[in-house]
Amino acid sequence: MRTLRDEEPGGWSIAARKMAELHFDETIGPPPSGFIPQMNRCLIIVFFLVTAGAVAQQKPFEALREVLKETKFEGLQDFEGKCGTPVIFDIRRRMAGFPETIRMTVAQILQRPTLHMNRLSPSGRFRIHYDTAGVNLPQMIAGVPLNPVPNSREEYVDSVGAIFDRCWEMEVEEMQFRPPPSDAGSGGGTEYDIYIRSQSPDLFGFTSWDGEAQLEGGGRDRYVTFIEIDNDFFSQRTKGLDGLRVTAAHEFHHALQIGSYGIWNTVPNSDFYFYELSSVWMEEVVYDGVNDYYFDVGQFLQNFKDGSARSFSFTAYTLSNAGYERSIWNQYLEKRFGRDIVRQIWEGMLSQPALTSMDRILKSHGSSLRSAFGEFASWNMFTGTRSDTLRYYPEGGNFPAIQPNTTVAFNGSSTFVQGEAYPLSAQYYAFVVAGDTIMSGIANVDHVGAYGSPGERAALRLTLSQSVEARAVQKLTNGLTMGFDAEPIDDWRTLYISTASESNLISRMLPSPNPLRVQEATALVLPAEGSSAGNASVFLLTASFDLVFSGSYPISDLFGKQFVSVPTRDFAGNVSTGIHFVFLKTGQREYRWKMAIIR
Repeated sequence: MRTLRDEEPGGWSIAARKMAELHFDETIGPPPSGFIPQMNRCLIIVFFLVTAGAVAQQKPFEALREVLKETKFEGLQDFEGKCGTPVIFDIRRRMAGFPETIRMTVAQILQRPTLHMNRLSPSGRFRIHYDTAGVNLPQMIAGVPLNPVPNSREEYVDSVGAIFDRCWEMEVEEMQFRPPPSDAGSGGGTEYDIYIRSQSPDLFGFTSWDGEAQLEGGGRDRYVTFIEIDNDFFSQRTKGLDGLRVTAAHEFHHALQIGSYGIWNTVPNSDFYFYELSSVWMEEVVYDGVNDYYFDVGQFLQNFKDGSARSFSFTAYTLSNAGYERSIWNQYLEKRFGRDIVRQIWEGMLSQPALTSMDRILKSHGSSLRSAFGEFASWNMFTGTRSDTLRYYPEGGNFPAIQPNTTVAFNGSSTFVQGEAYPLSAQYYAFVVAGDTIMSGIANVDHVGAYGSPGERAALRLTLSQSVEARAVQKLTNGLTMGFDAEPIDDWRTLYISTASESNLISRMLPSPNPLRVQEATALVLPAEGSSAGNASVFLLTASFDLVFSGSYPISDLFGKQFVSVPTRDFAGNVSTGIHFVFLKTGQREYRWKMAIIR
């Protein structure tokens, strides 16, 4: 329990005042050797204590803004997120670069607050700290318009206890996530500590930790954490107890992530976007009826783009795109593979970072990260008015429709879009045709590049044409063909839909490119629809049926359409200009085509 005997009015501690009153008697003579550095150290401490006293009365994030405004840490100035945990993460990883006085003050702001009272939740798992008066006073809100309810402090604290107990029951007992580690009594007992304190406008709360007290280090860092939440949820976008509910589910999952699974420091931005999207997803799992995530999902579906209208990599992380907007990735995983797959991915993150764990776990479910991300990109085309709540997102009708990166008008003959894509990203291009708009979803599924070269961009070209002889991978049901050119072809997935009929436009796949120019094309792509995974045999014959090439290649998946990619270099020396027959044999079917090859 906090006592006031060590504190004077105005936030000055007695220790701080005594340090501020220190002076030196000039009659004593010069200071002894080594005294000046010690004196400088004392002055630093004085500065720290005075500054800490000044910011102690502020809300934590307002105090951080004030202290950090003179540093190069600019992200906090415009931060308006609901969860402050990404800011804590960003500050912790940059602390070493701050001046010593700034580091000491920031550490003071981020330490556990001292409040008037504390008591346990009904389950005894949480110790809830709160003030009985002042700006941090907990209070319920009610009415139209909303107003604080007088004398509702205890009711609010009771609600905090019951809600966090429910989060433990759901996340730890039912879903089997690992519980948070003990703090060994740092908050007055071994229970997990929740601090109720007035937060900045729009900020729901945050999970914090002491950067000096690691439970585990190396490539994966674990810490003991505590949670701060707002004292009334009056100024937040989701207000009152609903705001408290989603905050508890969200922040408690951060406590599990950081305390039990750890933060990887060997990959770009420590995969922290996945920490945020998982916590937002957990809100929906524990409190399905609140739906605060609706405020964020539109940022991903419509505005998740750089200054040149290219969609960011799915792994992008900034304080403006911290991960809240991508929580539908876990919704996709849950519906497609079952809810437990998210816990399995987190368990995998005990030994591997997020993308590597995802790929391994998805392969154990008969898929892969490449395949799943391509499918996820296609799901995002069926939101808003095109939503199908049985096949795709259950609440997709409440999401905005996907916003295309580029929209062009079809000229009636041949129209193309030239673009670029970051690794593990999805681009959407709209072609306006008579009576319809063709929406093209193009996914770059290179998740290895998302770790190794996240800033690199791969070129692509999409061509809508009337001619079957165009460089077409797919023939559309409206009689047009869509050509797609990018390298390597295995890193891409494509889907084309009609916005008028809200249906898939792919009718059947064709060999591509046709004609094949040996000096230009890097691969011959052959459709293998209806075939299962495995290898296929490929045969090239001349017009007189002379065999000039044969080989075996794996069957890949393209949005549910199977294909085989044959590198041109494998057969370039065996063919000449002219018509050739192509045969493809899988374990289920045989395919044959006639195509032109040009040397």
